[in-house]
Amino acid sequence: MPSVHLRILTVIMFLLIVCFCFFCLFPTNANAPSSISINETGLKISRQVKATHEKTIRPGQPQVEEKNSIPVQSSVPSTGQSVAVTEDEPAKVNQGNPADTTKPDQSLISQTTIAPPANPKSEATDQLIKRVDDINNMVALTFDDGPFPQMTAQYLAVLDRLNVRATFFMVGQRIKDYPELARKVVQYGSEIGSHSWGHARLDQLTAEAIAEDLRLVENQVQTNLSREISLLRPPYGGRNDNVLAVAKQLGYKVIIWDVDPRDWEDPPPEKIVAGVLEQVKPGSIIIMHEGHPNTLKALPVIIQRLRERGLEPVPVSEMLNQVKTPLGKPLASLPFDITLI
Repeated sequence: MPSVHLRILTVIMFLLIVCFCFFCLFPTNANAPSSISINETGLKISRQVKATHEKTIRPGQPQVEEKNSIPVQSSVPSTGQSVAVTEDEPAKVNQGNPADTTKPDQSLISQTTIAPPANPKSEATDQLIKRVDDINNMVALTFDDGPFPQMTAQYLAVLDRLNVRATFFMVGQRIKDYPELARKVVQYGSEIGSHSWGHARLDQLTAEAIAEDLRLVENQVQTNLSREISLLRPPYGGRNDNVLAVAKQLGYKVIIWDVDPRDWEDPPPEKIVAGVLEQVKPGSIIIMHEGHPNTLKALPVIIQRLRERGLEPVPVSEMLNQVKTPLGKPLASLPFDITLI
C-alpha cells in the first residue's frame, strides 16, 4: 500500500509540474476565455449601437432629434417671416445699477444672432416696419432701453432746446422704477413704445409668455401715464412668427430700424454722428440708446446735420401718419394695415 500511495503522489506532483510549465510558457492561452467573453460582450454592444443608427423611421412616425441637432422652433402659422431674425443691439440692459451704461455681450450676440435675409422684402408683413417709403422730408428718431436717472432728462433737454420730439422705447421694469421720468417724456411731447418688460429675447419665448410680457408693460404705462401704447421694438430686433402674431393680436406695430450707429459700443461722438449720416435717407428709422454720454453729446450735432439735409427728426407715429395711401388718406385713418418695409 505505501508503494501505491507513493506512486499516486508522484503522478500528482508530475501533473502539477506540467501544468505549471504550461501556464508559464503560454500565459496568453491561460487568459483566452476572459478575452473571448469581453469580445463577445463588445460585439453585442456594437451590434446594438449599429441597430440603433440603422433603425428606419416608419411613415407617420415622428423623427427623434439627435443630441447635437439644431432644434426647430415652434411657431404659429407662417406669415412669411424668417424665424428668430435679429439685429445688432446690446446684449442686455444693466438692471442692477440704472446709472451704468449698457455694454454688449459679444459672445452672446455671436451665438444667438442670425443675419437678416439678404432681401428685406422677403420678411415684410403688416406688422414689421423697418423704414417708411414715400417720405421726403422726415426721419424717425428713437431711443431704447430707458428710462435712466440723470440721463433721460438730459436727452429731453437737448430735444426740447432744438424743438424735436422722438420715440422712446422703454423697458417696463424701468418704467416701474422711474415712473416720473416716463411721465416727463410724455410731458415734453415725445412718445413711449414698448421694449419688453425686462429686455428679454421675445423670439425665444412662447406665444403665451410674449403676450404676458407685453401686457405687463401695458399695465405699467396705463398705471403711471394713463396712456395706451401701440409701438413695439423687440430687444435686439429679435422677431419671429410668434412675436409678430402676438403683436398683431394686441394691436402693436413692430418697429425695427434701418440706421444703427452702434452707439451702444460707446464710440466717440463724431463716429456716432458719421454712422447716422452715412446710412440715413428720407423715411429712415434711426436707433440710438439712452444711458450713453457719447450719444448725448452726438445728439445735437445729428439733429443739426439732418436738418441741413432737409430731414426733420420726428416720432415714429408722426412719420407713419404722414404716409399717404392711393386713396389720399393718412395711414392711421385706414381700417386695415399696410406693409411698410
